[in-house]
Amino acid sequence: MKRTLYKAILKSRSAPIITLSLSMIGIYVGYLIWYVLDHYLPGPISVYRVFVSILAIWISTFIAIYKIPDQLFTNRRIKDVLCFPLSSSRLVLLVIGRLACVQLGVTISAFWACFLYATSDWPSTVTIMLFCWIGSCLIDLLVLLMSTAIGNLLPASSVGYGFIVLQYGAFLLLALSAGNLVSEIFFVPDFLDNLNEAFCPDKWLLIAMLVAALSTLCAYFCVKAGYVRGYLNTQNFQHQKANKAIAPTKIKNPYFLLEWKRVSRNKELIFFSNIKNIITVVVLCGLLVQNFDWIGVSERYTIELFLLVSCCAVNTISSTAYSSDPNKAYISFLPISSHRLFFWKTLQGFFWGEITVLLFWVGATFFHGISALDAFLLLIYGTVMNYGCVWLGVFLDYKMPRSPNSTNELLHGNISKVIVLFASITLTVVEIYFTTQIIDYISLLPFAVCVSGCVVAIECVYWLFCRRSFRD
Repeated sequence: MKRTLYKAILKSRSAPIITLSLSMIGIYVGYLIWYVLDHYLPGPISVYRVFVSILAIWISTFIAIYKIPDQLFTNRRIKDVLCFPLSSSRLVLLVIGRLACVQLGVTISAFWACFLYATSDWPSTVTIMLFCWIGSCLIDLLVLLMSTAIGNLLPASSVGYGFIVLQYGAFLLLALSAGNLVSEIFFVPDFLDNLNEAFCPDKWLLIAMLVAALSTLCAYFCVKAGYVRGYLNTQNFQHQKANKAIAPTKIKNPYFLLEWKRVSRNKELIFFSNIKNIITVVVLCGLLVQNFDWIGVSERYTIELFLLVSCCAVNTISSTAYSSDPNKAYISFLPISSHRLFFWKTLQGFFWGEITVLLFWVGATFFHGISALDAFLLLIYGTVMNYGCVWLGVFLDYKMPRSPNSTNELLHGNISKVIVLFASITLTVVEIYFTTQIIDYISLLPFAVCVSGCVVAIECVYWLFCRRSFRD
């Protein structure tokens, strides 16, 4: 019964081979973490356990923020299940229970290797594991309560925006906290030792269990009273339609119109892109004023290039160019050129990405007092890399389109965006390595502009002469 219901809600395809593969990856990563800590971070075993505890809770928090709103509020399949005599609390318990099992697996994967390094102190390890898992469950309940509050308090016209702000804002906070924690661990003396002295899971475990029991009781009544109303309110946001008469008009450029309507009609997509641009620029400009002398790279404008290429790579409009297109199943049958459609999808993503580039460029110029020539080269580099990243994002989404269950699922967990970010960061590292280790007399900024221009030229040549790839 539970398995059938779970498949009906989430369209689950948890094949045994997938579960086994993820388990093997978790076991390997868990051992790798402890191996690195034991060989490269000298200290007692208790310090290692503190670090791994933070890591396990961080991963569990990320999973909760990503899964709970998508599976319980923006999931369209739950509406079909609500027609049956099934209580809302049981439905929520099923999803939260499965999520807690996943987080238990994360905790076990993170700590299992500890038993190899501390064979005589396994009761403390078990206590810490239990504490971390209970802490993860508390975070699940907190995210559930926040999601329920958003679904009930915000009107149907803006409730989707609330979930986007919750997920992306929490993701950025987690990313910033992880970066700050890593810098504190490696560059602040005795940071982990002080944290270890304050970390007392033996004393906190009972308190955590009591708080978990009270939180579960509170979440039960809140879910029973407001979950269904919050879910239906969220679905009303997703299914709003404008019943306006469309006057006949002559379309001069159907490709531009198709792409403009694709973006402008998707309220969640355009809002996510705009709020992401603002938050990303603010965060990156904040990082720009930090002292990064510890990285050991003396070449000027290194940090600016890294942050600027990060702005270019996280373009949601381009990475969902085909996945967010309602006509993607009929493109092959429509009397349009796939080749030209690809071009206009690229231009659409370039337009939205350039907004982020310009905002960050203004912030970088303002904070660092860059000379006019260097500022011009930095702007050229950002513009060229923006086009290169957008082209690659659209191309990857063309080759690997997705069919998500909701818009939130479309916006988050995009593998195309991850590949673009990895490729752009790798290219920047190669540019820095070439100018610092191979040829010292070449400045980084002009060389980066030339390399990025060559990359864009290769993409344009491919687009012009390899039209068969676009089924044209």
